Amino acid sequence: MKTSQAVIIILLTIAGLSWLSYTIIDQQKQIVKLEQQLQHEQLKYKMLYRDPVVRDAIESGG
Repeated sequence: MKTSQAVIIILLTIAGLSWLSYTIIDQQKQIVKLEQQLQHEQLKYKMLYRDPVVRDAIESGG
């Protein structure tokens, strides 16, 4: 009976660690995606800021 409990505990531990690994990998992929989106938005902002009319509007607060 103790052997079967140990096996169940080991299996539950493996399942838990697998789930955590999957969650961490998924979050890492999401972070990479968000970093790419941020770089894209920063590039768009830099391009807009080069336009004198847009730059004047940004700097004037409007």
